Amino acid sequence: MEKIDCTGVILAGGCNSRFPGINKTFHRVGADTMLARIHTLFSMMFKEVILVVNEPALFLDIDALVVTDIDPSCCALSGLHAGLFHASFDWSYVTACDLPFVSEKIIRYLVTQRSPGKQIIIPKTREGLEPLSALYHKSCIPRIETNLEKKVFMIKKFFKPERVKQIPPGTLESLDPDLRFKFNVNTPADLETARGMLLNSAALHSPGTIRVKSAAQESKYNPTGK
Repeated sequence: MEKIDCTGVILAGGCNSRFPGINKTFHRVGADTMLARIHTLFSMMFKEVILVVNEPALFLDIDALVVTDIDPSCCALSGLHAGLFHASFDWSYVTACDLPFVSEKIIRYLVTQRSPGKQIIIPKTREGLEPLSALYHKSCIPRIETNLEKKVFMIKKFFKPERVKQIPPGTLESLDPDLRFKFNVNTPADLETARGMLLNSAALHSPGTIRVKSAAQESKYNPTGK
């Protein structure tokens, strides 16, 4: 499948304050680290992948353009700014390194929703907007820089409503019924939850599980189970 004319940006410069030990992006969910899961998908989908980090030396073996924040604020907004600044393409899909279930279906749908006059294509779940699972245009940079100068660090604060296209909950749920794409790992407990989610997903799609489910459905109509 042909790669998309778009940059995939992975923000991996967080403080890691709630996750003692190694950088949380290097913890495994299944066979791969969280970073590897995202990077593998992005490398398949996008013509360019950018990794925004605090410590470049930790990421020398990653096949991506590794950059650091330009603004010293050390926040998600400054990471977004750096990713857009260094991107070769007008549009970038931006996510964080602690979202292990990035959805190819949702990304591809967002890409189809790009249109003149829009600068941000963003999922809106029933809990609200998902700014770290969204498409951003390079033309967002001036407003981001203004907010960084003002020390207004919440990403959504630079949005201009008329330039934002929101993807509604129903559409998202049709693409990712469990909305796993927005699950993020902030703590060791979250990591265990993510690992359990992956195991449950694998079990659900295994032939053995399907047979058990069918047997259970049959027993609903035959109380003896024979």
